[in-house]
Amino acid sequence: MAPVLNARGIGLRFRGAAQSVLEGFDLVVEPGEFVAIVGSSGVGKSTLLRVVAGLVEPDSGTVTVTTTAAPDRRRRAIVFQDGRLMPWRDLRGNIGYGLEGLKISAAAGRARVDKVLELTGLSHLAHRYPHQLSGGQIQRGGIARALAVQPDLLLMDEPFSAVDALTRESLQDELLRLWQVSGKAVLFVTHDIAEAVFLADRIIVLAGSPAGIVMDERVGIARPRDRADPVLDAIEKRIGAAL
Repeated sequence: MAPVLNARGIGLRFRGAAQSVLEGFDLVVEPGEFVAIVGSSGVGKSTLLRVVAGLVEPDSGTVTVTTTAAPDRRRRAIVFQDGRLMPWRDLRGNIGYGLEGLKISAAAGRARVDKVLELTGLSHLAHRYPHQLSGGQIQRGGIARALAVQPDLLLMDEPFSAVDALTRESLQDELLRLWQVSGKAVLFVTHDIAEAVFLADRIIVLAGSPAGIVMDERVGIARPRDRADPVLDAIEKRIGAAL
């Protein structure tokens, strides 16, 4: 089976910068795979994700999402650190925003929004506005909006970094459930090694300038995982030593 994502020879230097952020960078993500990218602050994790999302044009190289395009869905969707919900729209309107511009009937759009609201446990909050939601609910709303467009590749840029520790663990558990139900491939950026080890099938460690892959680790531990598992701790230490 062909990979969902095939990025080859990616190069990027911001205007006026002395050094490239990325140079000759390659990345492959397989269908249904959960891949986490970790690295120190400023190494280029979020920049890489934006290149993959099509939000930043690289100076060189190609980014190919190999799945078949369809007029009623998007092949990629991104979840940001802060949820990015529009304050003038209620939760239902925010989730439906990603469907605008797709060739989908109003009835089918409503059904899709209903489905992801139910999937993320937000149906009872559908008509609340962002200021009426908790931080965790806003992030779940961002995930629901991304899932509504039925992407093959879900991109996540440190989506749980702005919430407290208990909410973060709850959202991690929720994300794993949604990933297992949906079967989507996930590319997840985080600075938290423990989070990466708990969530991912595979962990890519970035370091250096330009950023390069210094470790590509398969976790290989069955789910559900125990956060207190000493094997996870050993993997965390091995990844930490590579940074």
